[in-house]
Amino acid sequence: MIYDISRTITEKTYVYPEDPEFKIQSVCENPFKVSLFTMGSHTGTHIDAPRHFFKDMNDISSIDLNCICGKCKVIHIPNKLLIEKEDILKYNIEKNDIIIFKTSNSEKFDGENYLSEYCSLTYECACYLVEKNINVVGIDYISIESESSTDFCVHKKLLENNIPIIESLDLKNIDEGEYKFYCLPLKIKYADGCPVRCILEK
Repeated sequence: MIYDISRTITEKTYVYPEDPEFKIQSVCENPFKVSLFTMGSHTGTHIDAPRHFFKDMNDISSIDLNCICGKCKVIHIPNKLLIEKEDILKYNIEKNDIIIFKTSNSEKFDGENYLSEYCSLTYECACYLVEKNINVVGIDYISIESESSTDFCVHKKLLENNIPIIESLDLKNIDEGEYKFYCLPLKIKYADGCPVRCILEK
């Protein structure tokens, strides 16, 4: 069974404050149709490459696909605004795992409307995932970072350790458990991020 956990991109797609909004316009109608897309690199369901914060680290085109496709564990963290280290100690998180967090965001975020409160990852939890040497981490809102963060410590901790971050996943119909995960970004040189089509296979 295949589950599409990507969000449809439209001109109503909510983007991070001050990021470019998605626009689509026709630039040719005859003899064939061609469209121009305008959008930021972190639009909709997207992946952050280490280059997002570290200009000398991997861009999107340099990410190893073997690291962003493979064994995945969806972990359900309900009724919390912060995912703490203690919340995930009971899970058997192993080296090279892809860890996806389903939170209360999935019940509230529709991809278009801003949440005044959302669940995010603590720095201590990010450090624990680094210690576990996972391959990728994902979450069901446009940022894995708390809105109150001023130093982006969660992003930096993960990305400086070559752990890409996938944000704005649509997990409302996904149960906790183990899956195969596939994420294929466009191969864009120098890109710091890229919208992605993500799927789970059970």
